[in-house]
Amino acid sequence: MPATTGMKGGGYYDRHSGAQLTAVQVLQDWIDVAVANLPLPAPAQPVTVLDLGSSEGRNATRLMAAVVAGLRRRTDQAVRTIYSDLASNDFNQLFANLEEARRAGLLAAGVYPGAVGGSFYGPLLPPGTVHLATCFNAVHWLDRLPAVPLTDSVAYRRPLPTRTGLAVSPPEATAAFTRQAEQDLVRFLTCRARELVPGAKLLLAGPGDTDQARLCDGILDVHNDACLDLVTAGRLERERYERLTMPCYYRTVAEMLAPLEREDSPVRGAFAVDRAEALEVPTPYLVEFLRGGDVAAYAGAYTGFLRAVSEPVVRAALDRPEGEGGIVESLYERIRARLLAEPERYSWRYNLVAALLTRR
Repeated sequence: MPATTGMKGGGYYDRHSGAQLTAVQVLQDWIDVAVANLPLPAPAQPVTVLDLGSSEGRNATRLMAAVVAGLRRRTDQAVRTIYSDLASNDFNQLFANLEEARRAGLLAAGVYPGAVGGSFYGPLLPPGTVHLATCFNAVHWLDRLPAVPLTDSVAYRRPLPTRTGLAVSPPEATAAFTRQAEQDLVRFLTCRARELVPGAKLLLAGPGDTDQARLCDGILDVHNDACLDLVTAGRLERERYERLTMPCYYRTVAEMLAPLEREDSPVRGAFAVDRAEALEVPTPYLVEFLRGGDVAAYAGAYTGFLRAVSEPVVRAALDRPEGEGGIVESLYERIRARLLAEPERYSWRYNLVAALLTRR
């Protein structure tokens, strides 16, 4: 069973994922290059585009629209767009987004959307059928949470050799999280290598770390501090807090490419690396706060963003068996209160680690 059920549903993720959409927009030129160079099938066959981790679809439909626009500059043949996510994803909202786009005339002629439920750490489509696969803001979610407790933090924190004085996870946690992340990425790439036709493109991009910055610093600090506030107030048992661990691993560029280079890797040589780098994404609500100084708007947007991606994990760890959900509401209220009180303290850097690969 996956370590998370996905993002917060009911349209909530759609309304609070502007930062993720910005990450897609930052890589628009990468998308254009991928589409311009991917192999086209015979004219009677459709071009198949697979998006991995589509969530509720607000951002994914915009990504697909950009892909289709590029394809239409090359061909008028049919395009099959496949949206995928965990079976527990809110596919009702995704289909509602597709219907809204159709009624608004935003779906180009000859485009046939579909969806598939399942983990991208397993096979999703038949072998040799995909011409372009994209994955934005999803591959940092681990398939399984390592069985190593993080007693003082809700997130794994890698060591930063170039910086001292920052909190880090214990060595046994570093070993366990690194091993799980390596295994997951190999499985992900193995499945995509099987599904992509020779010459097909894989655009993989997600929040990551650099030698200068950890993505968790700031955004998961406020999450952790709010939890500890509830522990101190007697609202949250210490043992329940220690059970809450976000199943995330933020890779560096080197870690993203490592499975393609290691001699013992099953995907060594499966892909050529067209381009790989780390970029910083301008987070919309932080940009607005720095421009206008509206602390309330900043705290609200920041809390909404964090809640959209974390609540399913939080609810699974903190909700009591009798169904009392008040502790979850209290946690996000505390997060917002901390952001209102100390907005600069929890500023964070949205580093995006991206790789454009070609199936050999």
